[in-house]
Formats: sequence, C-alpha cells, structure tokens
Amino acid sequence: MDQARTKPGTLFKRAFFNQYNFILMGGTALFSIATGSWLPAIVGLGTEVLWLVLGADTSAFRRWVDKQDTKEGKERLLRQTAELVANLDDVYVRRFEELRRLADEVQAMAAKNEGLETILIKDEMAKLGQLLHSFLKIASSHQRLSRYLHDNPVTDLERDIARCQRAMKSESDPRVQASLKQALSLGQKRLKQHDQIEGAWKALSVQMDTLEKAFDYLKSHILGIGTREELAAELDGLVTGVASVSELDDSTSEIMQELRTTAAARQANLGKGG
Repeated sequence: MDQARTKPGTLFKRAFFNQYNFILMGGTALFSIATGSWLPAIVGLGTEVLWLVLGADTSAFRRWVDKQDTKEGKERLLRQTAELVANLDDVYVRRFEELRRLADEVQAMAAKNEGLETILIKDEMAKLGQLLHSFLKIASSHQRLSRYLHDNPVTDLERDIARCQRAMKSESDPRVQASLKQALSLGQKRLKQHDQIEGAWKALSVQMDTLEKAFDYLKSHILGIGTREELAAELDGLVTGVASVSELDDSTSEIMQELRTTAAARQANLGKGG
C-alpha cells in the first residue's frame, strides 16, 4: 500500500492538483496580467517546473501524501460502511454491531498487552477495520441472494419444468411444441442458475460465521500474543480467509445479471404465447 501511495505518478498528481499550487499559478498569472509583462509568468513557470520535478519528490512531501491518502482512505471506508449498513436488514446490522464491539475489545486488550508496542501494532489493528468492511460486503451479498431465494422457490421452478414436459407429450402442433421447448429450456436454465445462487448463498453464510468465530478466537488469545509478528500472522490469516469474497461477489453479480436476462427472455416468450 505504501508503495502505491508513493508512486511518481501519484506524487505528481498530488503536487499539481494542490490548492497551494493553484494559488501560486493563479497569482503568477494575475501578476503577469497586472504588470503587462511576461517575466512573472516565465518565473512562475520555472518555479512550477522545479516544484513538480524536485519539490514533489522530497521526503517531507512524500510523508504529507501518505497522510493525505490514509486520511482519505479512512473517510472513504467510513462512507462506504455507512452506505452498506443503511441498506442492510436489522438481523445483519445486529451481527455487524456485535462484530464491531468485538473489534473494539480486541483493540483495547491489545493496548494492554505489554508485549506489544502501541505504535507498532497500529497498522495491524487497522486490518480489523478492513475485516469489518469485508463482513458488510458479505452481508450485503448474502441479503441480496436471500431475497432472491425467498422470492423464487425452487419448487416453483421445478413445477414449471414439469408442466412444460407434460404439455410437450400431449401437444401435436409443431408451433406450440417449439414454444414449449423454448419455455422448457429457459426453465432448466433458471433452475441451474438457482442452484448456483443457492451455492453462493451457502458459501457466504459460512464466510460470515467463520469471521465471527475468528473474532471471538482473536479476543480470547490477544493477551497471549507476544510479538507484532504473531499478531500480524493472526490478522493476515483472517484477511486471507475473506480474500475470496470479492471474487465470489463478482461471480454472484454475473449470475444475477444472467437471471435478469433470462427473466426478460421468459417474459418475451410468454408474450409470444399470449
């Protein structure tokens, strides 16, 4: 993360798109216009080049950029957290609040652990915030899939398929047969997608339970951790455990998009049948 923050491109953008830099350029331009001379503009341009080439690469400016990126990252995370919580059902919000309470207790206990220096564990404790955010993302996806499964019982899909199969056996009109085959194909595709949705829902359920148990485990062992390395290993294990959430969420989004396409096709097919 630090390396990403201190890339030359990032430093250049921070140096150029800076309010003080804009004030300097604007002031130089106004002074040049007021005096009717190009000299202030030329001097200002030279100063700007020196600033972007040399000043932006100083250690002091790098430290400032790091602080700004960290601050903005925290603010962005807080906004995203608030948005996710606002859209969750109460049952998920209660689970999240309990997890956040555990995180607070872990941080308080870590501060009391004499074997861990407060300054050194600050970055490690920040991972708890990332894990809480991951839990919210899991909960959001889990809620979306739960609603779909509730609104689309598998029994309804199986009944539609069985109805099409029975109708095909008794129907002799080729045109009706073709429509029934199309309806059967769509029904089978919906059933397959339903199974994928249910599998993703179960995986997310396990992820949420595992993360909650992991926080409990961390709380019970935090006082026994003797070094920052041990703490990092524990937290990195949790982070790795939820690393697949974004991939699972992406695949879930793809499935949901396919479902919308299938539903549109089904409606079109029903329209033709009517």
